[in-house]
Amino acid sequence: MRQQHILLVGGRGHELPKAAALSLRHSMVQSPERANEAQAAAAARYAVLDYRNLDEVLPLARDWHAADPFDAVLSFTEYGLEPASRIAIDLGVPGGNLTAVLATRDKTRTRALLDRHGLSPVRHRLCATASDAAAFLDELDGQPLVLKPPSGGLSEGVYVVGSARQLAERWAWTAAVAGREAVLAEEFLTGPEYSVESVSRHGRHEVVMVTEKMTTGSPGFVELGHQAPARLDAGDRDAIEKLVLQFLDLIGQRTGPVHSELRLTPNGPRLIEAQTRVGGDQIWEMCQLVSGADQITETLSALLGLPDPPRVPKARAAAIRFFSHENVRIRHVDGVPEAERAPGVIRAVCTLRPGRQLGPLVSSDSRQGYVLCAGGSTEDAVAKAEAARDLVRVDAVPLAGTPAR
Repeated sequence: MRQQHILLVGGRGHELPKAAALSLRHSMVQSPERANEAQAAAAARYAVLDYRNLDEVLPLARDWHAADPFDAVLSFTEYGLEPASRIAIDLGVPGGNLTAVLATRDKTRTRALLDRHGLSPVRHRLCATASDAAAFLDELDGQPLVLKPPSGGLSEGVYVVGSARQLAERWAWTAAVAGREAVLAEEFLTGPEYSVESVSRHGRHEVVMVTEKMTTGSPGFVELGHQAPARLDAGDRDAIEKLVLQFLDLIGQRTGPVHSELRLTPNGPRLIEAQTRVGGDQIWEMCQLVSGADQITETLSALLGLPDPPRVPKARAAAIRFFSHENVRIRHVDGVPEAERAPGVIRAVCTLRPGRQLGPLVSSDSRQGYVLCAGGSTEDAVAKAEAARDLVRVDAVPLAGTPAR
């Protein structure tokens, strides 16, 4: 019997053992910053290139497919979603999810779609200049706005503006990330923030976990931690799940995971953004631990016609806390082995090293590792994660002249 063969577009590598566990062969195209020898050694074929460039990646995929056919094309990473869908459609194999990808990769399209259907109303404006954003800020009557690159990721370039005085500087920060794109300005939503993990099979959707989120707050809202399951009453949970399921239908989601972010405002849940991939920050792993739902394996199985994997939760709750130092030079770090052995710890990853200079915390990639913990309840998991994080002791001195954000 022929062994099934998939093409993976990008990724951090956690897809590979899951494909191997299903006895799949895989080939991979990877970006230069994520490439490594272990990935190359495990792949039937491996290429390092800017896979966002279809003129480069599509001819390669066609040649590989002609020589050694693929049974599906997939990506579980943000910038690989569109090329993977386009390759799958071009080759005529499972993995095409282009309608949903395009509806979510560009946040202006997401807002336009929601507006057309009267779902999750949020005031917003696509701004070509800082003057456009200033006019929109005036219309909000003292309420802050959020500036976003329409197709950005990793929280890069997302800033809250509370006054005209702040606008010029924060517009420059966002515009630098957006490049040639106009900037999306939205009213700032208040209320606790959550992420919702879902998995779809051929157009049928299921919410598998809701997660609480912690961030740095204004102005940049870089994520500092997550915990699950979210502590919600039944009414709020039902409202969140209803919104997400309606949204998945609207975008035309077919098969695969979706990571949706929202706030529970005084007027009910409001969608912030969504991506047709698993949640970053190890949220995909937390989801598997707590719900038993392995979104990557379930997606592979659905696309390839394999049996659904069993769901076996390993913990009642999970929490993650990130190391998030900024504007300092590291002199000494200790306590990492103690953190690795602390109660409830699944993994501790710390990239802090003596001599390292850290600038401002501008995105998820600015952080310096994490502690992931399991617990008997959400409160217990949080307490264990924070206790383990605090075992890592960092001696650092401020960097002179670093601008605050």
